[in-house]
Amino acid sequence: MKRAMMVSAAAFALLGGLWGCEQMKMMMGGDMSMMSPYLPEDKVMAMKKMMMTMPPDTLEASVERGKKLFNDTSLGMNKSGQSCASCHSEGGTVGGASEMEWKGMKMKVAIPTLKGAAPHFPKPMGPMKAVVTLGGMNNMCVMTFLKGMPLDLNSQAATDLTAYVTTFSEGRRLEPGAMKIVPMPVPGAM
Repeated sequence: MKRAMMVSAAAFALLGGLWGCEQMKMMMGGDMSMMSPYLPEDKVMAMKKMMMTMPPDTLEASVERGKKLFNDTSLGMNKSGQSCASCHSEGGTVGGASEMEWKGMKMKVAIPTLKGAAPHFPKPMGPMKAVVTLGGMNNMCVMTFLKGMPLDLNSQAATDLTAYVTTFSEGRRLEPGAMKIVPMPVPGAM
Protein backbone atom coordinates (compact mmCIF):
# COMPACT_ATOMS: atom_id res chain seq x y z
CA MET A 1 0.00 0.00 0.00
CA LYS A 2 2.83 2.43 0.83
CA ARG A 3 4.37 1.87 -2.62
CA ALA A 4 1.03 2.62 -4.31
CA MET A 5 0.68 5.75 -2.19
CA MET A 6 4.19 6.88 -3.19
CA VAL A 7 3.30 6.43 -6.85
CA SER A 8 0.11 8.42 -6.30
CA ALA A 9 2.05 11.19 -4.59
CA ALA A 10 4.50 11.31 -7.48
CA ALA A 11 1.63 11.45 -9.96
CA PHE A 12 0.05 14.36 -8.10
CA ALA A 13 3.41 16.13 -7.89
CA LEU A 14 3.65 15.78 -11.67
CA LEU A 15 0.40 17.72 -12.03
CA GLY A 16 2.40 20.72 -10.96
CA GLY A 17 0.59 22.63 -8.30
CA LEU A 18 -2.90 21.29 -8.90
CA TRP A 19 -3.09 19.94 -5.37
CA GLY A 20 -2.29 21.83 -2.21
CA CYS A 21 -0.80 20.28 0.89
CA GLU A 22 -4.20 19.78 2.54
CA GLN A 23 -5.60 17.96 -0.50
CA MET A 24 -2.52 15.71 -0.55
CA LYS A 25 -2.94 14.96 3.17
CA MET A 26 -6.56 13.95 2.59
CA MET A 27 -5.59 11.76 -0.38
CA MET A 28 -2.73 10.14 1.55
CA GLY A 29 -4.87 9.50 4.63
CA GLY A 30 -3.14 12.26 6.59
CA ASP A 31 0.37 10.73 6.29
CA MET A 32 2.76 13.15 4.60
CA SER A 33 5.88 11.79 6.34
CA MET A 34 7.11 9.92 3.26
CA MET A 35 7.05 12.99 1.04
CA SER A 36 9.82 15.55 0.74
CA PRO A 37 9.52 18.85 -1.13
CA TYR A 38 13.22 18.63 -2.10
CA LEU A 39 14.80 17.07 -5.15
CA PRO A 40 17.11 14.09 -4.58
CA GLU A 41 20.81 15.00 -4.54
CA ASP A 42 21.53 13.25 -7.87
CA LYS A 43 18.89 15.40 -9.61
CA VAL A 44 20.27 18.55 -7.98
CA MET A 45 23.76 17.71 -9.25
CA ALA A 46 22.39 17.02 -12.75
CA MET A 47 20.56 20.38 -12.71
CA LYS A 48 23.71 22.22 -11.59
CA LYS A 49 25.71 20.60 -14.40
CA MET A 50 23.01 21.45 -16.95
CA MET A 51 22.79 25.07 -15.77
CA MET A 52 26.56 25.51 -16.04
CA THR A 53 26.68 24.21 -19.61
CA MET A 54 23.48 25.53 -21.15
CA PRO A 55 23.69 28.39 -23.63
CA PRO A 56 22.25 31.78 -22.64
CA ASP A 57 18.55 32.33 -23.34
CA THR A 58 16.38 35.43 -23.59
CA LEU A 59 12.88 36.23 -22.44
CA GLU A 60 11.97 37.07 -26.04
CA ALA A 61 13.05 33.60 -27.20
CA SER A 62 11.09 31.97 -24.37
CA VAL A 63 7.96 33.96 -25.28
CA GLU A 64 8.32 32.94 -28.95
CA ARG A 65 8.60 29.27 -28.00
CA GLY A 66 5.59 29.69 -25.70
CA LYS A 67 3.57 31.24 -28.53
CA LYS A 68 4.25 28.16 -30.66
CA LEU A 69 3.08 25.90 -27.82
CA PHE A 70 -0.03 28.06 -27.28
CA ASN A 71 -0.98 27.50 -30.93
CA ASP A 72 0.09 23.83 -31.05
CA THR A 73 -2.85 21.43 -31.57
CA SER A 74 -0.76 18.57 -30.18
CA LEU A 75 0.26 20.29 -26.90
CA GLY A 76 0.36 17.69 -24.13
CA MET A 77 -0.31 14.93 -26.68
CA ASN A 78 -3.90 16.13 -26.51
CA LYS A 79 -6.81 14.23 -27.99
CA SER A 80 -9.00 17.24 -28.78
CA GLY A 81 -7.16 18.52 -31.86
CA GLN A 82 -7.43 22.02 -30.42
CA SER A 83 -4.88 24.44 -29.05
CA CYS A 84 -4.97 27.03 -26.27
CA ALA A 85 -5.64 29.60 -29.02
CA SER A 86 -8.85 27.74 -29.96
CA CYS A 87 -10.53 29.24 -26.87
CA HIS A 88 -8.18 32.19 -26.26
CA SER A 89 -7.50 33.73 -29.66
CA GLU A 90 -4.79 36.39 -29.17
CA GLY A 91 -5.25 35.96 -25.42
CA GLY A 92 -8.92 36.92 -25.44
CA THR A 93 -11.88 34.60 -25.18
CA VAL A 94 -14.25 33.04 -27.67
CA GLY A 95 -16.87 33.48 -24.94
CA GLY A 96 -19.34 30.92 -23.78
CA ALA A 97 -18.49 27.96 -21.63
CA SER A 98 -16.78 24.63 -22.01
CA GLU A 99 -18.07 21.43 -20.48
CA MET A 100 -15.95 19.44 -18.06
CA GLU A 101 -16.53 16.40 -15.91
CA TRP A 102 -15.67 16.20 -12.23
CA LYS A 103 -16.49 13.24 -9.99
CA GLY A 104 -18.89 11.92 -12.60
CA MET A 105 -20.81 15.20 -12.89
CA LYS A 106 -20.81 17.38 -15.97
CA MET A 107 -20.45 21.11 -15.36
CA LYS A 108 -19.99 24.23 -17.39
CA VAL A 109 -16.91 26.41 -17.00
CA ALA A 110 -16.95 29.93 -18.42
CA ILE A 111 -14.07 30.59 -20.85
CA PRO A 112 -12.22 33.61 -19.44
CA THR A 113 -9.98 36.06 -21.21
CA LEU A 114 -6.26 35.71 -20.52
CA LYS A 115 -5.80 39.47 -20.85
CA GLY A 116 -4.92 40.60 -17.36
CA ALA A 117 -5.21 37.10 -15.86
CA ALA A 118 -1.56 36.24 -15.05
CA PRO A 119 -1.20 38.65 -12.09
CA HIS A 120 -4.13 36.88 -10.37
CA PHE A 121 -2.06 33.75 -9.69
CA PRO A 122 -1.54 31.91 -7.42
CA LYS A 123 -5.21 31.52 -6.54
CA PRO A 124 -7.84 28.87 -5.71
CA MET A 125 -9.27 27.22 -8.84
CA GLY A 126 -11.54 24.36 -9.83
CA PRO A 127 -14.33 22.65 -7.93
CA MET A 128 -11.99 21.80 -5.03
CA LYS A 129 -10.60 25.36 -4.88
CA ALA A 130 -7.00 24.10 -4.89
CA VAL A 131 -4.46 26.95 -4.95
CA VAL A 132 -2.60 26.83 -8.26
CA THR A 133 0.09 28.81 -10.03
CA LEU A 134 -0.30 30.08 -13.58
CA GLY A 135 1.66 27.03 -14.75
CA GLY A 136 -0.70 24.79 -12.77
CA MET A 137 -3.67 26.52 -14.40
CA ASN A 138 -2.11 25.97 -17.83
CA ASN A 139 -1.84 22.27 -16.93
CA MET A 140 -5.45 22.18 -15.73
CA CYS A 141 -6.59 23.49 -19.12
CA VAL A 142 -4.33 21.06 -21.02
CA MET A 143 -5.76 18.11 -19.07
CA THR A 144 -9.40 19.19 -18.83
CA PHE A 145 -10.17 20.92 -22.09
CA LEU A 146 -7.46 19.69 -24.47
CA LYS A 147 -7.65 16.15 -23.00
CA GLY A 148 -3.84 16.05 -22.82
CA MET A 149 -0.98 15.28 -20.46
CA PRO A 150 0.24 18.01 -18.08
CA LEU A 151 3.61 19.62 -18.67
CA ASP A 152 6.37 19.10 -16.10
CA LEU A 153 6.42 22.52 -14.44
CA ASN A 154 10.21 22.31 -14.24
CA SER A 155 10.45 21.94 -18.02
CA GLN A 156 11.42 24.60 -20.52
CA ALA A 157 8.07 24.07 -22.29
CA ALA A 158 6.08 24.91 -19.14
CA THR A 159 8.23 27.98 -18.53
CA ASP A 160 7.85 29.11 -22.14
CA LEU A 161 4.06 28.66 -22.16
CA THR A 162 3.78 30.60 -18.89
CA ALA A 163 6.04 33.35 -20.29
CA TYR A 164 3.78 33.71 -23.34
CA VAL A 165 0.52 33.68 -21.35
CA THR A 166 2.01 36.32 -19.03
CA THR A 167 2.50 38.69 -22.00
CA PHE A 168 -1.30 39.11 -22.16
CA SER A 169 -1.07 40.91 -18.80
CA GLU A 170 1.70 43.39 -19.57
CA GLY A 171 1.43 46.47 -17.39
CA ARG A 172 -1.16 44.96 -15.05
CA ARG A 173 -0.88 45.17 -11.27
CA LEU A 174 -0.33 42.00 -9.22
CA GLU A 175 -3.56 40.80 -7.58
CA PRO A 176 -3.05 37.19 -6.41
CA GLY A 177 -6.37 35.47 -5.80
CA ALA A 178 -8.47 37.85 -7.93
CA MET A 179 -11.53 36.48 -9.73
CA LYS A 180 -11.16 35.30 -13.33
CA ILE A 181 -12.20 37.78 -15.99
CA VAL A 182 -15.28 36.62 -17.89
CA PRO A 183 -16.41 39.37 -20.29
CA MET A 184 -19.51 37.40 -21.33
CA PRO A 185 -20.85 35.47 -18.31
CA VAL A 186 -22.71 32.22 -18.97
CA PRO A 187 -25.62 31.40 -16.65
CA GLY A 188 -24.82 28.32 -14.54
CA ALA A 189 -21.09 28.30 -15.41
CA MET A 190 -18.35 28.39 -12.76
